[in-house]
Amino acid sequence: MAGEKIKQMATNSIAKLGCRSPIIALAIAISIVQPAFANHGPGTSGGGSSTASGETLRAGMVDLDFRFDFTEFQHISRAQAEARAVDSGDFDTIKRAAIGSISLSYGLTDDWQIGAQLGYYQGWDFISATSIGGGEAESGTGDPNGLTDLWLTSKYRLLKGAPGNLAVIGGIKLPTGRDDVRLSNGELLEASSQPGTGAVDFQAGLAYSRFLTSRLTVDASAIYTFRTDHNDFKVGDRLDLGLALAYRLTESIKDFPNVSVFGEALGVWLGKDRDGDEFNPNSGGSTMYLSPGVRVRWNEHVALTLASAFPVVQELNGDQVETRFKLALTLSFTF
Repeated sequence: MAGEKIKQMATNSIAKLGCRSPIIALAIAISIVQPAFANHGPGTSGGGSSTASGETLRAGMVDLDFRFDFTEFQHISRAQAEARAVDSGDFDTIKRAAIGSISLSYGLTDDWQIGAQLGYYQGWDFISATSIGGGEAESGTGDPNGLTDLWLTSKYRLLKGAPGNLAVIGGIKLPTGRDDVRLSNGELLEASSQPGTGAVDFQAGLAYSRFLTSRLTVDASAIYTFRTDHNDFKVGDRLDLGLALAYRLTESIKDFPNVSVFGEALGVWLGKDRDGDEFNPNSGGSTMYLSPGVRVRWNEHVALTLASAFPVVQELNGDQVETRFKLALTLSFTF
């Protein structure tokens, strides 16, 4: 419910993001959303924070992003976690989590960019509780942390001009992150709660962007993450949907500082985790977020983006802890 889930959400949003509760995610990400997708822009267009853009870097351009994602979850005490485990068999919770990530993108051509993203995950007050029968449960606690897995990404623009920008996005995640975190009782966290999952994963999707007026832009994206097995455990697949509207407050795009505001609707579906041949009933589900934000371009090369996200719908499978809110801060350099 922590590491990978939080990274993938958002992580990404990316995000995401307990070990048996993959709906808890941050981002980052990515990447969500952003970290996990390709870098979706150097802040030169309206855009949102977690919706991928159909635009690509011009040939020879480099974009360097430093992103911080934070997620606050429903607060559950150790005694409460053990009581819920008595009812559901297993219950995991975490109070809050953060990911600091760095991503680098390069324009191979005007329509094709490649990128890489790596981060560091920190979780606080993780509790894993398991029923031991007789109306009792035992639990372990910890603050999992470590390097995340490395994402290599590619974005190719298929369409540009008056109809807008349409791009196809692909990615591969390499198991470079830490995957040996243990709790106070010696329990090894499942892959979905580790900073790294130990598995090779893949992504594929589409992103679209266009100017509706000289100041108003729209971005939309759909990204699917395909998970693979590692040590007979498979984190659930993931689908991220995003729609963003952005409005430039500064009259001219050439004036600095240049300020834009945006709003995003973000949908995340997570499949159930599978351990051997058994699916975890307390994992997976669907969440819808509304995310307002602001972007300031200080000059042609530096942009700062701040966004928050609030869940308006959380349809979680089984018994899982819910997300309260998310914050994302991104500092972008383009040269």
